[in-house]
Amino acid sequence: MAKTPSASKSSPMPGEPPSSIPVTVAPRVPSGVPGLDELCGGGFEKGSTMLCLGEPGSGKTTLLTQFLVNGALEHGESGVFLSFDEAKDSILRHSLSFGWDLAQLEKEGAVSVVTYKPHEVRRLAEEGGGLIWDTINETGAQRIAIDSLSSYVVLFDTPYAAREAQRSLFELVHKWGCTTLLSGEAASSGDRSSEGMDYLADGVLILHHPRQRNVRFRAVEILKMRGTNHSQKICPFEFLPGIGMKVYQGEDIFEEFGTREGF
Repeated sequence: MAKTPSASKSSPMPGEPPSSIPVTVAPRVPSGVPGLDELCGGGFEKGSTMLCLGEPGSGKTTLLTQFLVNGALEHGESGVFLSFDEAKDSILRHSLSFGWDLAQLEKEGAVSVVTYKPHEVRRLAEEGGGLIWDTINETGAQRIAIDSLSSYVVLFDTPYAAREAQRSLFELVHKWGCTTLLSGEAASSGDRSSEGMDYLADGVLILHHPRQRNVRFRAVEILKMRGTNHSQKICPFEFLPGIGMKVYQGEDIFEEFGTREGF
């Protein structure tokens, strides 16, 4: 009688977990936002590209700045703030309201603030990053914040040109190899200028800022994050002096408000 083959030690028996299969856990980069990392497995995956969507005034620029400042001050990771929208003086001035002295961090080589004027934007893709790539190499930057994807695409003449420009920008970001946070606007009608680009990002955060009667409140949602068992909960947050964005992951949103489709 033929013997029944014994199970290989490297193969689990039916019903047993595949304990012998090594699981690689990607390194995590802290967001710098109290309460946010608990929702996404300890932070952003190192080298990932995250898209932060929200209506105007929802706090996207503050989140991007907080991400860079925390990296510089708490983790010794230099960063680059790339703006297609706001003037450099304005960025530096508004950051001071949270106690973040970007001008001083720039002098120390910890954070670099780079702005592109409309006529310079095309050169960014044509030159393979140009000044940004040079800045990354010179400073050893590990974090990048780009504000905003929406402002970037409106500088192109046709929807096709804008879409191709978005693709090129994401390709550049991936080549740079830094952990990157890009902002994009979500219009109240539900039409987003970053529509269709979600799949190019490794993760998508949504900053809700709906109105309930005569009061607006804030909430954050992780729509997707590749390779992460992230929270599905929509959590309230607020902005605090000296801290920036703070998420209350243990609290609930009781008010009814529009979902992502209802922006």
